[in-house]
Amino acid sequence: MVSGMDVVLEARGLWKIYRTRGHQVVALRGVSLEVERGSISTLLGQNGAGKTTFIRIAATQLLPTRGTVRVLGYDVVEEVWEVRERIAVVPQEARPLLFPSPMEYVTTLLVMRGMTWAEARARAREALEDMEVPREKWDKSTWSLSGGMRRRVILAAVLAMDADVVFLDEPSIGLDPLARRGLWSKISRLREQGKTVLLTTHYMEEAEVLSDRVFLIHGGRVHRVGSPRELVDSLPWRYKVEVTSECPRVGELRGSYRVVGESPPYTIYAPSHGEAGELLETLTRVGCRASSSPVDLEDVFILTVGERISPEAGEGGDDTWAEAW
Repeated sequence: MVSGMDVVLEARGLWKIYRTRGHQVVALRGVSLEVERGSISTLLGQNGAGKTTFIRIAATQLLPTRGTVRVLGYDVVEEVWEVRERIAVVPQEARPLLFPSPMEYVTTLLVMRGMTWAEARARAREALEDMEVPREKWDKSTWSLSGGMRRRVILAAVLAMDADVVFLDEPSIGLDPLARRGLWSKISRLREQGKTVLLTTHYMEEAEVLSDRVFLIHGGRVHRVGSPRELVDSLPWRYKVEVTSECPRVGELRGSYRVVGESPPYTIYAPSHGEAGELLETLTRVGCRASSSPVDLEDVFILTVGERISPEAGEGGDDTWAEAW
């Protein structure tokens, strides 16, 4: 844990066990973590790692089996309404499709939180402008909006609510790369507004671009914690050679280098740029298809938990199929 910081979310010894078809499924195993005020923190891991379960407990939507979570000093079990008044939540599959237009969506949510209609309309206009939702779309059907624009509308509602803590569960899932990058700039704006953001993702680049702090979660446990740079710098290797074809020479290297993969793609880790270059030249000379690059956050994940995150890893929540126990 980090001392001397202003903690707005604190989890201690958090467990969550589900019961499904007579079996027990452990989603969280004694998770302890802290989130600093005014930061973007990320739970990074595969589907089933426990990310969505943690978000739902912290957002007062799910009871823990054991342990505690406090948000802004309030216990999420004992002081539910104090927490709910101060947070905003964007679930993984959130879509503003029950409302005819973005303006109605944002305005209605603000009225539900206690604002007058006039105040809500004014705040909605300001938030939609800030999230760069074009004026000509404010009164258009939400069905006509792209996926990226719908996410902007949802973030506009979050911004207008002026919540202290924002939970985003896989905010860019299903978006194309261009729309995803556009959304990242909007999420960063929440931090600029002084909000604290806790998001989940299985996209390594998303975690690297957005995060002040990453919690690498796997199998219901937090395995590594730090900024993206700190996590990458903690590796003893600086470069990697990725081999994407069958290559008998890889087997000969296993005794001298850290090699990940039993079949293509293989990843061979090297301590320096020069050594990676020599490896690359050796492999390509004998016909192996390979490339070299610096290590990144994906390598931290692979070397920590021993597996990659598959492209479809973020589809669905951790507990959509289980009965809470």
